[in-house]
Amino acid sequence: MSNGGFLAAQRQRIAARHKLFEPVTLRAANAGVRAHMLDLSTSGALVHSDRPPVVGAWVTIECETFVAMARVIWVRAKRCGIRFETTLSEPLVDRALRLG
Repeated sequence: MSNGGFLAAQRQRIAARHKLFEPVTLRAANAGVRAHMLDLSTSGALVHSDRPPVVGAWVTIECETFVAMARVIWVRAKRCGIRFETTLSEPLVDRALRLG
């Protein structure tokens, strides 16, 4: 994603982001990669992984509190931003924050 595209995505973000450090698994094409979720909102998350998926990839993110389909929106070094296919509920995000 170009810098202009990234800035546009930043402006479009509406949901509040919450910091956390939660171990997760990212699955793409049936291959699982260990990662850590660094922040979470109802619409997406920031994830750190030694092997992040490519921009545009569809992934399943699995953690203790939920499993969700998401699309990789951007990748920089070992971090990536993902947007959930279906918005998470506020109670689900709150639960993830309490456990994370």
